[in-house]
Amino acid sequence: AQDGGAAPGGGHPEDDTSFRWQCVEQPIGKLLFQRFLDGAPGLAAAKALWAELEAYERCEEAERGGAAAAIRGRFFAPGGTEHCSFLSAAAMAPPAGEPRP
Repeated sequence: AQDGGAAPGGGHPEDDTSFRWQCVEQPIGKLLFQRFLDGAPGLAAAKALWAELEAYERCEEAERGGAAAAIRGRFFAPGGTEHCSFLSAAAMAPPAGEPRP
């Protein structure tokens, strides 16, 4: 499945080329991609964002609102300490029902 989903029968096909499969779900792919981010000028914020998103996924439900606001302010807001200007406007848009900063 090219969209990163499981193939019929629950497995992943050998030729799955999706980013999610290669760089998130596969430990060696994830390690190699993070090393690429470490060595690429200008992508340190992308690696920091990835780490914060993984931490967000592990935090308690009660902490998620504050964690999300901190991530938006740090990475998505122009002028944030590690603004990821390479992200699309859709990726940086606040969730439905939240006002734009």
